[in-house]
Amino acid sequence: MGFFTQQEEDSLTIRRMSLHVVGAKTFEAMPERKPEHTDFFKTKIVESAADAVFSFKTNSTTKIELESIVDRSTTFERGAQSLSRGFNTLHVGGSADGVLCMFELDVGTPDTVIFSLIKYDYKMALEQDGAKPEAALRRIVTALIDDKKAVQKTALVRVVNGVAQTSVSARDRKKQAPDLADYFEAFLGVTRTISDEELSRTASTLLRRALHACRDLLPDEDVAKAFRTAKGILGKRLKVDEDAIVEAVLSSAGDPTEDKVVQRFERETRRRVRESKLHHVEFKPDRAVLRQPAIRKLRTVEGVTIIFPDIESDPNVTIEPVAGGGQRIVVETKKITENSLVADRPS
Repeated sequence: MGFFTQQEEDSLTIRRMSLHVVGAKTFEAMPERKPEHTDFFKTKIVESAADAVFSFKTNSTTKIELESIVDRSTTFERGAQSLSRGFNTLHVGGSADGVLCMFELDVGTPDTVIFSLIKYDYKMALEQDGAKPEAALRRIVTALIDDKKAVQKTALVRVVNGVAQTSVSARDRKKQAPDLADYFEAFLGVTRTISDEELSRTASTLLRRALHACRDLLPDEDVAKAFRTAKGILGKRLKVDEDAIVEAVLSSAGDPTEDKVVQRFERETRRRVRESKLHHVEFKPDRAVLRQPAIRKLRTVEGVTIIFPDIESDPNVTIEPVAGGGQRIVVETKKITENSLVADRPS
């Protein structure tokens, strides 16, 4: 389920909330607000709940401030004001003005508090008067609209028994996922702890597991061939996310059209995405990991030609020396799928 466990997501309620305008030269501290439009904000919180690829630094002021709210060294209102002021100070000129929303979440566990931070960009919207639909539309300059692109930065922090857990979920639509803008990373006081190479290796492993779970649905039940194809597809993507992984699996299976088959591939793949902690995570593929192997050709003096994928990690074609200086080519296979004569080439 990404950052939240299923139990946490099912129990999630917004206990406290605070909204501050950020980006302006003059910062105005605002009082805590009574929770309102909670379904709207809960949807945004859950949609952005990516698995954590960042960790707090030991000197993170954001971590210290959130812990102070939980242990009641400060109030939620004062803590939210302090964090929003710090965010506004670091906010760079090239970034759009907006609203920093801070939420204290109840997830049904007495010793656990989760904090959500969302930097929401302003959008211009038009409002119609429901009582007088014929009246002129009213322009709202600072509306928070229901658009994923308006949610620019998010962070989720879990505090257990008064101590903030090291792992932090954070996303930034202004940067190549999963990286963060420098000022947002500095504000949170976090560092990335999982590289694109590690994420790519995790994706590679889950591809193989998902395909193996559905091997009876693959052409000739050839998991190895489908796996090579799926890796090659992902390696060519600009970014990898859960949907891209599902698409790669389906494509490597021959793009099935039967609903039950497609649903099984999706179910098995998405389940393994969640188990692999890649839910809602986007990253740039490491093409040294996610790529199709090169095709190697061997030709002997006897006129034998062999063409095969050059798999370094687990080769199924080996060359062995034999007495007298010759060589033996050994092909290990689970099944021969074609054994036919080749027509003579036209002269």
